[in-house]
Amino acid sequence: MQKVSKDEMANRQTGEITEIHHVTSRADPKNYESLRATFKRLKRLIGANFRGGHSELWCTLTYRDSPMMDSKRLYADFKRFMRRLRTITGKKLAYIVIIEPQASGSLHAHLLLKTIDNSRLYIANKVLADAWGQGFVNVRRLSNADNVAAYVMAYVSDVDLNNLEGDFNKSTKTPKKIVKGGRLGLYPIGMQIYRRSRQGIVQPAKFKGRKKDIKQKYQIDVLPEYYRSFDVKHHEDGETFTIETEYYSRKKAKLEKALQKIKNYSEK
Repeated sequence: MQKVSKDEMANRQTGEITEIHHVTSRADPKNYESLRATFKRLKRLIGANFRGGHSELWCTLTYRDSPMMDSKRLYADFKRFMRRLRTITGKKLAYIVIIEPQASGSLHAHLLLKTIDNSRLYIANKVLADAWGQGFVNVRRLSNADNVAAYVMAYVSDVDLNNLEGDFNKSTKTPKKIVKGGRLGLYPIGMQIYRRSRQGIVQPAKFKGRKKDIKQKYQIDVLPEYYRSFDVKHHEDGETFTIETEYYSRKKAKLEKALQKIKNYSEK
């Protein structure tokens, strides 16, 4: 398919012209499809670059003049913030920054930050707040035990009905009432949800081959963390085939292998 205008696509083989479906409502199913695809790419990008530990931080940046609903302003403020942060730390930093909308329409940012040389990274909350200069901030370290990608994706896509505005000062005694994927309906149409630094962030590696061979090559002998399947019917001959998706944790595979070695040794 080739785009021939803002409203039409052409099939290169048949010459057939297809009208482009433009999303104009957040409730449009096409909007949800696009968001889910974006979040899938984001999850893989995070998984390929962040694993927790001494060189990584997870930060939240908010605005005091809420509601602040301008994503262009947020990214401009973030660009200035990163310049200050690199000067303050004296380190080469890589990042993935993600915009999260609240029920009021107000935006704030979540930031995964790391040193490119894997050196220890520590930034005090006050130092981060001074560098941001727009409002409340929160900084924490994610441990090696955290599934960083899963943690972040739940944070930016799920909604706590008892804390719709993401208030960090809200009592932790209040029980959470989570709606999985509930935040997807809050994202404005056409907004760039995330950005990454040019240096220090790599794209996820892609491999083609038999599942058995790939699992053997990377020593993955555990059950998948996630599995789904769905059937697709070919539009010409009606033949149906099944697409299966599996997610594996190489960290978990290595841990289980190490534990098995310890168990085998203790049984001798």
